[in-house]
Formats: sequence, structure tokens, C-alpha cells
Amino acid sequence: MVQPSDDGVALGAGVRRGPVEGVRTALACAWATLFLLVLLPIGLVCFPFDRRQRMHDRLSVVWARGALWLVGVRVEAEGVEHVRPGERYVIVANHQSALDILALLVVLQARAPIRFLAKRALFRVPLLGWGMRLYGHTPVDRSRGRGAAADLDEARRNVMQRWSTVFFPEGTRSATGRLLPFRLGAFRTASAAGARLLPVTLDGSGALLPKGRLAAAPGVVRVVVHAPLAPPAASLAELHAAAEACGAVVAAALPEALRRAG
Repeated sequence: MVQPSDDGVALGAGVRRGPVEGVRTALACAWATLFLLVLLPIGLVCFPFDRRQRMHDRLSVVWARGALWLVGVRVEAEGVEHVRPGERYVIVANHQSALDILALLVVLQARAPIRFLAKRALFRVPLLGWGMRLYGHTPVDRSRGRGAAADLDEARRNVMQRWSTVFFPEGTRSATGRLLPFRLGAFRTASAAGARLLPVTLDGSGALLPKGRLAAAPGVVRVVVHAPLAPPAASLAELHAAAEACGAVVAAALPEALRRAG
């Protein structure tokens, strides 16, 4: 696994990226697109008698495994015994790479069906955005002010009634690999829904497909699922305390140089 530099930046030194990796990434993108062409009609056909979208959940794991296999990425999971079948969580994970979504699907989807809180812009992408809307992912736009609060209210309803929701509370992918401060949206949602927080650490994905790169390198992504934390109280002080506590848990499984941004 690629190690961070002394100043905490996860460098790609020693990670192979060349024409072969470019072709493999292109094949993975083609696989993902073609699979969506199959998944969307299946979802529409099954929806009347599969309201909990179990077929989608199974196929999404196949989709993610296929894309990761094509780029040569292997997922190693730790702590999956912390996930209680049937419980709905607010999942709080660090975010280094586009590979994170695929890794989380592989590790968690079969144990606790998950959906993602994602930038509203992604929902405007043809095919991808249609699928995200159909299958219950939550759009959010932090620039909308009160509109963002309505987005979080939709996430709260989903957690209470349907499935676990993944938040990347750093707000963006970390360009250096260092953990960024956690925003409060996930913790407000957990408080309002009465749902436990499930901290998850993703390690290695930023080196294999860092922000700004188009081709993924082969390697290993480690997913560490931590013990759940109690839902926080609604006061601002309690929300900040929950964000700090959850951030500390996520950081503990990262290499020391990546645990906090400077």
C-alpha cells in the first residue's frame, strides 16, 4: 500500500499508472454504464413488488465488484461484525477517492442496505442521475441554505423508514489524503432520526485514484467498520462533540500522517 509522505500527503510514487491502467479504467467505466442500462429497467419492472429494492441491492454489489475487478482493486474489510442486520445507521466515512463508493457497496450493502448523500450535480448526469433518483439516493446542495435543510430532512426520513445513509462529512474528497474537519449534517440527521452513527474508515483509495486523476491503479483499499456510536442530542454542543468523537474514531484507523489536516 502506498505510504504518505512525511508532510502527510498521500503520494502516488510507486503506484503504476500507464496505458494498461487507462484501458482498464475505461473498461470499468464501460461496465458501469452498461450495467446501469440493465439495472434501471430491472428496477422499474421490479418496483411494484420489490418496494424495498432487494434486487437493486444485490445487483449493486455485482456492479461494484465488477468495476473494482476490472481496475485491479481488491477490498479488505475489518469490523463488519459491528453491523447489526436490519438496523438503519447514519454511516460516517472519510472520502479520498471515487473508489470509496464501490468499496462501501461491496462491504456494507449485503449487511445493511445503504444509499448515499450526494452532490445534486450528480443527479443531473444522464443515466447515473436517473438511477440515483430511482433507487433513493439523497441529493444535497449546501449552497441552497434552507434548501439544504430540506435535503437533510429527506435523509432523516430515509434513515427512519427505509435504509442506512452514507455521509462523507468532510464535504469533499481530500486532495492530500489527510482527514478534513467533519461538518454537522450527518450528526443532525442521526439526532433527528434517533439512529446510531456507524463510523467507517477508508484507507488506500486516495493513492490508487487520487482527486484529479482519471486512471485508477491496481492495489488494495482497506475498509474498517467501527463500533456504532449513540445518536447525539440535538444541541449544538452535543453535535460538535459527536462530530469530534466520530472523527477521532475514523482517524484512528488511518496512517498517523493522514489523521488530521494541518
